[in-house]
Amino acid sequence: MNRIDRKNGFTIIELLIVIILVGMILSVALPVSYGMYETYKASLRAQEVMTYVSGLRRDAFLYSERKVLSSQDGNMTVDGEKKIFKEMGVHISEPIVFFRNGTSSGGVIELSVGDVVQNLVVKTPLGDLSLERSGT
Repeated sequence: MNRIDRKNGFTIIELLIVIILVGMILSVALPVSYGMYETYKASLRAQEVMTYVSGLRRDAFLYSERKVLSSQDGNMTVDGEKKIFKEMGVHISEPIVFFRNGTSSGGVIELSVGDVVQNLVVKTPLGDLSLERSGT
């Protein structure tokens, strides 16, 4: 009787099929993951601006000072002085004022990090803040 010795293992065809399947899965998963990472990074940067604006609102009320937010050359200005946030563009179409009595004129601060644009909405009359995703 002839006995054929077979080695255990995978054939080259089986290995190629697995490599192709893994490649297809990664080609879908990686762009989605990268997009989620970029959005997360932009949200962190926007939270930094939101915290800063919240502090301005508080200071205007506590120290009875009027604070005016506007933008110039992609940077935020507070009472005419630039406040630079790294890797972020800031655009304020109409100046936002925090009054001495704790109220606000309201407005929208457009924040852009790469391709991600978010709007920091300052609501009237009390200057409540909310962050909204604008688009891609």
